[in-house]
Amino acid sequence: MTIPYGYPFYGQEIGILVFNGGSPRIPGDAGHAATFAYPVCYQLVNGSFMDLTDGSEAIRQELLRAAVRLKQQGVRGIVADCGLMSLYQKDIAAATGLPFVGASLCQLPMIWQMTGCQGVIGIITGHSGFLREAHLKGSGWNEDIHIAIEGMERQPHFSEIVIHGGRSLDPQKLMEETAAAALNLKRSNPDLTAIVLECSNLATYSRAVAQAVRLPVFDTISAANLLQYSISPPEYPY
Repeated sequence: MTIPYGYPFYGQEIGILVFNGGSPRIPGDAGHAATFAYPVCYQLVNGSFMDLTDGSEAIRQELLRAAVRLKQQGVRGIVADCGLMSLYQKDIAAATGLPFVGASLCQLPMIWQMTGCQGVIGIITGHSGFLREAHLKGSGWNEDIHIAIEGMERQPHFSEIVIHGGRSLDPQKLMEETAAAALNLKRSNPDLTAIVLECSNLATYSRAVAQAVRLPVFDTISAANLLQYSISPPEYPY
């Protein structure tokens, strides 16, 4: 095996697109490097999730530039820190020629197959008013996949910290609110088969959600781990 010349650093195969903000991050969040069992490379994106509710050519170009910078630094796969980046799923994958996880929602078609193409897949999103059909379709969803959406905007601590930029995150409060949102989904949808946490700030609490509802839970990190596995599968003795 030969090592190619031309990169400023080596050993980081997964790149993360992250907005240039100051919100507190904890392990489990894609914005915290200790989340991953493998090295990752961050690339800052100027803007915020609000720029991705409807999108614009300006934010599209900013994302494309950031993704291309990651490719130039040698990464082999890219993950979006914000699920609303799925608005430009196809654009970023096409521009870089790299596999791109624009949102945890890209797992929806796989989950639908895994659960027998029946029941309802619950989606917990940061704000139900910001997640549009375009984000879902950009992730591979279609009308045959039955979904139910629960927004975290009604959860006071999440709203304070994530939506309104609060500075003092209480992980216990956020865990309780995320579990409560999952239980709301289950009460409203008796045929719920799985839950997808769209907001990457919630992946820390996937275990709490799984324990609360006793169903499979998918998030940004499960998608990132699948991508990493595909790029660098483990070597087994034989």
